Amino acid sequence: MNNNVTYYSDGNGNWTKVIWTEQCPNQDVFGHECQGVKGHKGNHWQYKPDGSYHYWMNKDNPDAIEKGTAMGTVPPTHESYIEPKIKKTEYYMEFYRTEEVTDPEIISQLEKNNPPEKGAAIDRPLSENERKELGY
Repeated sequence: MNNNVTYYSDGNGNWTKVIWTEQCPNQDVFGHECQGVKGHKGNHWQYKPDGSYHYWMNKDNPDAIEKGTAMGTVPPTHESYIEPKIKKTEYYMEFYRTEEVTDPEIISQLEKNNPPEKGAAIDRPLSENERKELGY
């Protein structure tokens, strides 16, 4: 699966390919996914929908967490809260490269909603018909 590739269209036949760094595949016991890059050091972590910083032990770096602690959640109001701007340098979505797509065969595939890589995403503006269907 190649879910770290996204193709973006401007709606005028121009396409850009974005290759994202792989996300850490680790999950805590409740299924929360780590938001770090694959192979990162320190605790596994994520920001929950309420803004809380949630972290859990990284078995590859067990000294990064307080002894006797398996996981924890810190609300934004707590003094030990880690601001997202601090973790931004470790966030997997911050690391990517872009390429202009110029190959006519690949563009033709993309225009048919068929990305060349299995699991790659396509992001394009809505067509006029799609807008009408949605009431825009």
